[in-house]
Amino acid sequence: MSAKFATPVLAASMLLGSLGIAQSAHASNPAGQACVFDKYAPIAVAPYITENSIDYGSYSFLGGAQLFVPAREGLTREWLAASVQQALASSQSAPGASSPDAPANSCDSPHFKDVQVTVVSGGNGFWVQLIGKDSHTSEALLKWARSVVDEHKTPQTFRSASGS
Repeated sequence: MSAKFATPVLAASMLLGSLGIAQSAHASNPAGQACVFDKYAPIAVAPYITENSIDYGSYSFLGGAQLFVPAREGLTREWLAASVQQALASSQSAPGASSPDAPANSCDSPHFKDVQVTVVSGGNGFWVQLIGKDSHTSEALLKWARSVVDEHKTPQTFRSASGS
């Protein structure tokens, strides 16, 4: 009689165990969408400036863009970095990817290879740093980042009515 009872219990526990595996696999995939900046709306943008030192001085140049994302409950630096990296990677592999100089919105990430993403604490939020490999990439990243912040400053009803 205990064998008859053990079989349904074992089957139920295997089913629940497989559901747990599916949930943890989904949790390891932070942003299943390319619209990461719709979910984590940035409120400010700044150029990312890098400095190089030489023997008799140093010089600075544009290295990319920084987006400020306000802190909120449950959002960590690591999660935000993984979400942005995945969104950029999925936009690069999307069929029909637009050119880097095309008008962009937050769901139309810049399509560059080798964009380095770092996230640093910024007091009451995080600075998402998008670092390009050359000056053309860096300028395009800054232009795109400005358009993302401008898009999120515009009220939702206006954006949808304007066709953006």
